[in-house]
Amino acid sequence: MNSKMTDLTNKDAEQDTKIAVIDSTLENSIRRIEMVHQRIDGTNEELEKLRDRIRVLERWVAGAGAVIAAATFIIGIAVSANSKEINNGSNGSTQQEKLLQF
Repeated sequence: MNSKMTDLTNKDAEQDTKIAVIDSTLENSIRRIEMVHQRIDGTNEELEKLRDRIRVLERWVAGAGAVIAAATFIIGIAVSANSKEINNGSNGSTQQEKLLQF
């Protein structure tokens, strides 16, 4: 019976060692998972900041586009009005010009 007790004691010790290794591995895995979750949370925060920056840039681009469109429209009207004045001055009646030449 003594050898049976020794075998049982050895088995117990072996199982205790395996359980300790499994516990340690589990604790390390849990720590690693927590670190991954922290990294993911940090990454999500950075992504949200980038999205906010993109939204701001989109607003700036839209505003700049509106200003450019308005400026182009106003310049077009000014150029058109200016060209009509020039045309009206040079395309006036030739009768007056003939009278002035006499």
